[in-house]
Formats: sequence, C-alpha cells, structure tokens
Amino acid sequence: MLHTQLPLMDSTASVMDPTVSVILVPDPTLKLKKSPSWIKFILGFFLLAIVVTAIVVPIVLTTGSPPQTPPYTTMTTTFTSTTTMATTFPPSANNDRIECYPFKNMVEENCTASGCLWDSVNGYPNCYLPDSSVYGYEVNGSVTNIPNNKGFSVDLRRRRSADGTPLFSLYGNDVDEITFEVNYHTDNSLGMAFYPKGANRDQLRPPVAITVPSATISNQRYEAKLVNTGIGEPFNFQIIRKRSRVVIFDTSMGGLTVSKQFLMISTTLPSEYLYGFGENTHDTFLHDMNYRMWPIFTRDISPIDEDVNLYGAHPFYMVCENDGSSHGVFFYNSHSIDVTTMPNPGITLRTIGGMLEFFVFLGPEPESVVKQYSDVIGRTFMPPYFALGFQLSRWGYKNTGEIQQVIDRTRAVQIPHDIQYADIDYMDGRRDFTIDPVNFGDLPALVDEVKKGGLRFVIILDPAIANDYETYERGVALSVYAEWANETLKPDDQPTENNIIIGNVWPDNKTAFPDFFRDSTKQWWTEEIRLFYERLKFDALWIDMNEVANFDTNQYSDKLYCPPNQWDDPPYETMAAHTGPTNRLSDKTICMVAKFGEKNDERLNYEVHNLYGYSQSIVTQEAARQVLTGKRSMILSRSTFAGSGKYTGHWLGDNFSNWKNMADSIIGMMEFNMFGMPYIGADICGFVLNTTEELCERWMEIGAFYPFSRNHNVKDAIDQDPGVWPDTVAASGRKALNIRYRLLPYLYTLFYDSHTTGSTVVRPLYHEFSQDRKARSIDKQFMWGPALLISPVLQEGKVSVDVYIPEDVWYDYYTGIRVTVLGSTTLSAPRDHINLHLRGGYILPAQKPDLNTMLSRQNNFELLVPLNDQNSASGKMFWDDGESVNTIEDGLYQINKFELSNNVLTITVEKESASSWPGIVQKLDTIEFMGWPSPPLKITVQSNVAEDIIIIDSDKYFYVAESKRLTLLYEFDMNQSYTVKFE
Repeated sequence: MLHTQLPLMDSTASVMDPTVSVILVPDPTLKLKKSPSWIKFILGFFLLAIVVTAIVVPIVLTTGSPPQTPPYTTMTTTFTSTTTMATTFPPSANNDRIECYPFKNMVEENCTASGCLWDSVNGYPNCYLPDSSVYGYEVNGSVTNIPNNKGFSVDLRRRRSADGTPLFSLYGNDVDEITFEVNYHTDNSLGMAFYPKGANRDQLRPPVAITVPSATISNQRYEAKLVNTGIGEPFNFQIIRKRSRVVIFDTSMGGLTVSKQFLMISTTLPSEYLYGFGENTHDTFLHDMNYRMWPIFTRDISPIDEDVNLYGAHPFYMVCENDGSSHGVFFYNSHSIDVTTMPNPGITLRTIGGMLEFFVFLGPEPESVVKQYSDVIGRTFMPPYFALGFQLSRWGYKNTGEIQQVIDRTRAVQIPHDIQYADIDYMDGRRDFTIDPVNFGDLPALVDEVKKGGLRFVIILDPAIANDYETYERGVALSVYAEWANETLKPDDQPTENNIIIGNVWPDNKTAFPDFFRDSTKQWWTEEIRLFYERLKFDALWIDMNEVANFDTNQYSDKLYCPPNQWDDPPYETMAAHTGPTNRLSDKTICMVAKFGEKNDERLNYEVHNLYGYSQSIVTQEAARQVLTGKRSMILSRSTFAGSGKYTGHWLGDNFSNWKNMADSIIGMMEFNMFGMPYIGADICGFVLNTTEELCERWMEIGAFYPFSRNHNVKDAIDQDPGVWPDTVAASGRKALNIRYRLLPYLYTLFYDSHTTGSTVVRPLYHEFSQDRKARSIDKQFMWGPALLISPVLQEGKVSVDVYIPEDVWYDYYTGIRVTVLGSTTLSAPRDHINLHLRGGYILPAQKPDLNTMLSRQNNFELLVPLNDQNSASGKMFWDDGESVNTIEDGLYQINKFELSNNVLTITVEKESASSWPGIVQKLDTIEFMGWPSPPLKITVQSNVAEDIIIIDSDKYFYVAESKRLTLLYEFDMNQSYTVKFE
C-alpha cells in the first residue's frame, strides 16, 4: 500500500473541507544540523560524556542511600488585598521547573535558541521555561465582576518583549488574547476557564453531560483572586481556603499556554499528599512528586509496570492539605492529557485541544470532595442486588459443556455463585450478536435452565463489527459507523463504496466502528440487542475493547494506517504517542481523523477518542433497560470517562496473575471510587498467565471484598475457578464469600448512599482519618464505607500481615474482641484467613448467607453493633426488590434506621414508601453487640403498633464476658418501629 503525504487539516476548517492549509512548527532540533563540523564534534563529545555519566553515576548511587526529596517548607506572603496573609510554598531553583519539550532530545544550544532556560541538573528538567514574569500571559483589561457575586472575568494577552511583540512559542499557533473567567457555583465549589477572547466556549467543551452546581453564595469558603491586576502585569491566580488561609491553587510558577493544539497550566499544591488521575497503574495511592509524568488517553494496554495510560480517562485529582482538609480539581477536557508531578510540590497539565476549564471542590472532608465532584459528573447507577454476588468467567471456554462443568464444580464446593459469563468464544467467528452453532448452539438452553435456580448470565459485546454479515449491513443502511473526516485523508486501501473507516479487531474479517454519538446508532444498537435477546436471555451486558481498540494500527501494510496529518501527529507529541508502538497518537486505536457525531455537530476522534467507551455505555444501558423491560440490569465497561459511573461499572482490565497486580488492585479500587465509579474490581486470581494455588487463594479472599467480585482468566491458561482446588482455594474462598454475602445488606446500603449522595463504597483509610498522616499513605488496606476495615495478605508465603489500625475503637470481626494495639502492628493471617475489623459506633445490617442472592434475600436479617467509647452506635439499611429500575425515584423501597444510645436501641422505619411497596417479608432475628460492658439484667421491647411492653426471656439472649459480646435472639418485624431497652 502506497502511503502519500496528504494535506493537513487546519483546526479552523470544517472536517469535511478537503482544502486545508499546512501549518509548519519550527523544530528546535533542526538548528543542530546547520552547525559547523567543529561545533558538532564538541557537542558530540559533550553528549558522549553525558551518556557515560548517566550510566556510571546511577551505578555508584545505588550503593548508597536513595536520594531524598528536598524538605518542604512554608512561608508567609503578603498580598495586595486587605485580607489576612496566606500560606504558600516558596519557589525553588529546581523543584518547580516546567519542562519545555518533554519528548525532544534537547541540548543547551537548541534549548536556549528556542527561548527556554538551560541548567543541567541530574533528576530535574534541564530545558525549562522562564517564570511568569517572562513567559505566559499578562493582564490586558479591567476585572469585570459577574452579577450577584457569581465571579469575575478579565482579558489577558501573551507576555510581550521590550519591542511589544509576543514572546516565543513552544509549539506554534498561540492565541494572543484570551479571557480568564471564574464562576462561583456554591459556597464550596467554583469553576474557572481560559479561552480565546470572543470564542464560543460550548464548542471547546467535550460532549459530556455535566451539571454545573448553582446556589446562592452565602458563606463562601474560598477566596479567588488575581495576585496582580495592573495592565501589563504578569497573570497569577490563586484560590485560598478562607478558614486556614492555605493556597490550594496557584499559577505563580508560570507556564500558562493557550494555542490551537497545545495548552498548558501549572499550579503549586499546598502539600505533597496528591491522589487521583487515571486510569494508570500507580505504584502507590499517594503520588510520586519527583517529576513523574502520566498520560491520560484511553488505550488497550494491560496494567503493566510502566507510566502508560490504560483503558479510561479521569482527569480528576484530590489533595489532602496539611491540616487534614481536602480539595479536588476536575479538568473538564476530553483530549489527550499529560500530567507531570513536581517536587515543590505542584503539577503541570498539558493537553492538545479544547479548553483549560476546571471545577474546584473545597470539601473539606475527603468524602465531601467526592460528593461535590459527583454533583457535576453525576452519581453512580444503582446496581441490581445480584450484581453484588460472586461471578465466574473466562476467555477460552471451548463449548457449552465446559461452562456447565464450571457451574457444577462451583456448586459442588458450596461456593456462592450469582453470575456466569460467556466471553467471545460463544460467538460465530467472533461476531457480535451471533452464536457459534457447533460449540455453543445449546447455550440458550443452558442459560434458561441455570436461571431457574437463581444464576444470572452475562454476555460480552465488542464495539467493532465485522463487515461481512447482517448486523453490519443493517448498520450501513442507517449510517451508524465512524467515517473518515474527508476523502483526502482516506488511504488507498480503504473501501471505495463508502467513507467508513475500516480496521481489524477480533472478527476474522475487517471491522467497522459504531458511532455512539449518533441517534441512528442508538436505534440500531438497541434493535440488535433486542434481536439477540430473543435468542439468548442474558441479564446484563459486558462491553469490552471500547477505548476504542484496533489491532496493529500504523504497524503493518495490511492493517489500518493513518496518513500523516496534524491530528494523528500533533505538534506536541504527548506521552500517549511517545509510548506507542510507532509513536503516534493513533497507535492501537483508529485514526484521529475519524469523525463522530450528528451531521451538524461532528467532532474529530482527536477530540472525543477518550469518550468512546463513555458514549457506548450510555447507549448500552438504555438498550438493556429497554430490552429487559422494567429491569435495571448492569453494564460493565472497560473504557470509562468522568461521569461513566452513572451508566456502568468497570473492571481493572487484563491484569497479570502476580502478587503485585493483586496489591495494585486496591489502589485501582480506591481511585475509581474517587472517580465516582464504585462498582469496581479486578480479575480475581489474575487474567494473564497461569495463577498459582496460593496466589489464587489469597486473591479469592481479597476479591470477596471487591464491589465487583469476578474470577476471570485468559485463553489457554489453566482453569482457576475455585472448584479446581477444593481444599484450599475453594475452602478459603467460601469462608470469605460467606462473609461477603452476610454483609450484602450493608454493601447494598453503601451503594444506595453512593447513588443518592455521591459517597464512596470502597474508600482509603485517609477518607475516614484525614488528620492521621500515616493513614494518608496506606494503600495495602481498604474500607467498606466507614465501618469495615479489610487487611489482606499481599505477599507470597506470608502467614502474617503488617497493618495500620487508626486511633479509634475497633473489633475483630471473627471474635468480637476489642483491638488493644493500635497503629502499626502485625496480625496473624493463616492461608484461610483475611483480617477484618469493625469500627465502633456503627451498626451494620446483615443477612444469613446462601448460595446466591435469590436465596439469601429470602433469609432473615441480622445487625452487627460494635460500640464506641460512649457505648453508642448508629446505622441504617436500604431495601427494595433488588432489580426493578427506578425503585428509588418511584419510592418503591424503605429505609430502616438503627440507633443505640444510653442503653436504648431504637429501630425506625424512616422511609414510608409508595403505597404499592409491599414492605419487607423477612424478619430481623439476631442482633450482635460488641463491647457491651456487662450482662443486662433485663431487656424489654415495645413496638410502635402495640402498647404492651414485652420482657424478653433470658434464654433469648446471652453474654460472653471474655469478649464482652451480647447476642439478642428475637424476631422483629422490619415494617414496624421498636424501642429496645437494656437494664
């Protein structure tokens, strides 16, 4: 195939306009080629010395102590306003360097010739920008206040040299005049944006549904201010927390850039406690601040130990300030983004289009930050109850009989099992909406049979559609596929009969890619799902490969090749491109010059690539709920964006069967809860490579506490469903899963809170103990809500675990005995044991476990009541039918509230639901108190529907003095309120 240099597309031209101009950006590295030979010799010798030093010095350094991050100090700075002084970080010669050309091999000559500064210091950027007094923007007008105390705006222009001309440009096409606008949304949140003066901001924003908070400003918790307001003075902006006077956002480092295809901003941070950004494999939950760069660009990449982006795009971060207050920042942009941490501490954000627009959330509690973020991006979907059960899957089932064997093997070892999956093996030629007639022709019958006992079934669907069968042809008729932006960009080997972009994914033939931004695609996708449901009665849908993935792009002559152009090869390379197989943005996906959207609202893939999985999730959830009439169903998507949690859950992708990936899953879970996606988990026992018996046993234990709990592995690997090892993996897994199923009412209630308030389900210790500096860095333990601490073994061969137990009241889940050693300690952890602790002061609803949720939901309830030092506790339980759509919106549910204080337990039906709600049939028959000080002399019960006070027989409760555990056995009607007194 002949690849010709095609005309570039100017960013101001229509994507359909083939008459475009070529924009050339000067390459500083070209200056070296024009140097005289003696200069080349000297520079060559100099470069050789650098290389030798780079090799020798690290070898020497490894024999000593690791380099230490410079100590952080604070200083008090006086501002021009009349407010009190604020705390910020002083500038540093090394710690706040903003690198000029991250991916170019710069030397001093071409660095300084480009306008940047050069200073060779090992471990720091050598070629970096001057500060904001030289590079960036300056004030170019008066501040305009937005009415009703809702913010302000000011015009800016690029910094000028002495002769009045703009200073140098990094990547060309800088916008000379821009507007900076700040919007006060609520007392605890604000927004800010930089955009070309006079531009339509909506055209620069991603097509993502958000809700801009709006409330009367009455007790504003922040101050947003320009440090300089005089015409011609450097632009510097700060956000200050009023209560503490801590500066939480500060652009004084400089680096502000707004151009057509390169935008950059840097901010100092009030502490080094930085979390968030994704989706990446982070080594630690707390970020490395030593000039670590992370890309944000959705890619079909497994969780490898490299600084690459994985499947999702989440440009959101949180910072814990030194006093324990927290804030969060959402970068509202869907282009490729690079994040660089800085040791001063600070961050630099670079992107290649759109707008620098941010939402800032003041918290101050970590959970409040996440809730405020959810106010903007939307709150998580309410999962059906069965989706909280244990799930089994693998890629590589050879036929329906093998699926049946796994189901039988799981039943035989008494492992709870709620969902069985079928991967692409079930398809005919790996084509969506087909069934292999030879090996899986009897799959629909199996599904019908197993569902009678309460097992649910999930099938996989990939977005790429083979171009050789009816589904494809129906899509062509409705114009549902992504197309080339214009004919001049279309390679010669692409089909001539239409403009559809054709690639290669799993099907044997070529594939097209549905455009889920189009209404016609929504109709087509829904109809294809409906037609397939008539053949196979699935319960939920798993959507994979939707970054969108394409195999071997730009690598081979018979695969998709993207012609050179300014979108697939932007002036700023991006780390995503830099780490790709051919160093292009389109590697492993489709070309950036594909177009998406309705005819009058088309956007390049360059703009919306990160939204492919997001857009497919929305359409797939709508389709599933329409096809499964009245059922909320569940969608599981590999690729996600900010706001995806409204529509889908997520798994952490094609992880490896090793101990590190198991440990990393905790970080991934905590981050995705921060991102508003609490239905999250990793492939238990690992996906890639063969697991081991010990690894799988430990992974089943931790996996029992993933919100999304699924064992899944790769084709040709050994079987790893727990029944393979009945005496070890199955025994330990059964023990852990029975605890999970017992606590499902508590987990379901946490999801209700997340759905209605935006709180996390899995959370780090930092969220509950933000003033505890040690807790801020814990990432080998996690919590379910505020009340359950989970401390798994994450190392091979270990039968103990080092844990951190924060200062509070805690009880061992298994014994009910109060923990006496707090802080860092070591706990026994035999192979069949995962350490669990209940936090005093909380009441957890529970239910007797069973082999699936259809059965367990019929069992009676329990309460676990660990007391705090005031001998009090409180909690609640949310309950509905577990499956119908919109039960919360329609009032078809109830909430039971529990409160213990002064030796009186009150049980209240707090929510009187719609008249069509039948109430709860099951009884509450067991209440277990931990930390009860002494055996009660008498226990009485009074219902709100009866005047009589009942004295409970002494054989209905018993007390264990050694553990201070009181157990009450009495049947309470869950539809009535009660007062229980202990004397």
